[in-house]
Amino acid sequence: MHSKSNRIRRLIFLILPILIGVLIFFFFVKTKPEPPKKERVTNTRKVRVIKIEPMGVIPKTHGYGLIQPTNVWQAVAEVSGKIININPLLKKGQRVEKDTVLIDIDPTEYRLSVLEAEANLRSIEAQAKQLNDKELSTKELHKLELQTLKLKQKELTRQSKLVEDKFSSKSDYELAETNYIAQKYKVQSLQNTLNSLASDYELLKAQSEQAKIKLQSALLQLEYTKIKVPFTGLISTVNVERAQFIQKGQTVAEVENIDSVEIEAQVSNGLYVFRPGESEETRDIILLENTPIGEAFGIQALVKPMTGKERAVWQGKVMRFNASIDTKTRTPGIIIQVDDPFSVEADVLRRPLIKGMYCEIELFGRPFKDQIVVPRTAVHENNMVYVVDINNQLQFRTIEISFSQDSFTVIHSGLSRDDKVVITDVVPAVQGMSVDPVIDQAITQKIRTEANRGIK
Repeated sequence: MHSKSNRIRRLIFLILPILIGVLIFFFFVKTKPEPPKKERVTNTRKVRVIKIEPMGVIPKTHGYGLIQPTNVWQAVAEVSGKIININPLLKKGQRVEKDTVLIDIDPTEYRLSVLEAEANLRSIEAQAKQLNDKELSTKELHKLELQTLKLKQKELTRQSKLVEDKFSSKSDYELAETNYIAQKYKVQSLQNTLNSLASDYELLKAQSEQAKIKLQSALLQLEYTKIKVPFTGLISTVNVERAQFIQKGQTVAEVENIDSVEIEAQVSNGLYVFRPGESEETRDIILLENTPIGEAFGIQALVKPMTGKERAVWQGKVMRFNASIDTKTRTPGIIIQVDDPFSVEADVLRRPLIKGMYCEIELFGRPFKDQIVVPRTAVHENNMVYVVDINNQLQFRTIEISFSQDSFTVIHSGLSRDDKVVITDVVPAVQGMSVDPVIDQAITQKIRTEANRGIK
């Protein structure tokens, strides 16, 4: 009994510390303070955006080309001869007025040809007058002989009656008959002469026409001995010297028209500039009315010579398309005309447009209305833009592009009014990420200015 009691007491002493330790552990666990909670911080990035507002866009494109004169006249000798005079103005780069005589060819031979032709014509005219006098006299003689024939016929009739009544001999009748026949022969001969005069007249008329043609040709050849400028222009080439003998067909000089110049500009893109009006039959206007394509399509052109620091601007006219595609660049050529390229204005510093000058061409078409426009930098690969939704989260939007110009792109579909398009380069861009959008009014105004005016 005593030993059993000792065992119980020993077991209690062993278990009791363990229970106390467990109680103490649970006490500390329950009473342990919670770790301090850290406030969650959201990583929100500020981005610049523009708010989509449809606007008008003036389509614009660029081209480049060389200045060429609209008309180039080659002074070609149309007669042969020795040069007896050269105008002092016949020098390269010299301006000459219309009808200025550049070269005189010895006219002696051609003056003789004129005198010969005039003499030949006077000879034919004299023959015609002689023929006319002959016709008049022959007609008078024919009239008299015809009256005599009538008398001879009466005498023959009278002798025939006398012979029948045996008051006259047969020999008298035969004599009257012979006289009648002879007179009739005279009348017929005169009539034949009058008839032949008509053919003589036709022959002289043909000879007269031929003589007049020869005279006109001789006068023309004489006129060709003076080589005149057909328009006011600039001498670009001189290939002649005084006392030189030149052959017919030889080019002695070239003169370029200064009333206007042309530039064949190669346009690689931007043919959307050439869009017809809403109610115009542009094709008929161009083909039937022969209207310049710039006027038919409502296109304006600015010509900017790429020389020097000063970039002068000239107003041009879009005249026509080139007849073929450029074989090197595979681009269409557009002919631009600039009038009065040598004009000088006191308040405008610019050089004249001369042959061979390299120019930039800017073409402006009819405006597109209510277009969605964004900066070109806002369009990413695969035609994608970033937009901010109503929860200020970044979203990817696929778009369809109409066309692009300088610093902006016109969107055909994929965006609408009041969309917020991100113009900041977000790296990395994660769809659904939170952003803090800030509207950039300056960029919006810049795009509107460029789009509406087509210039910076």
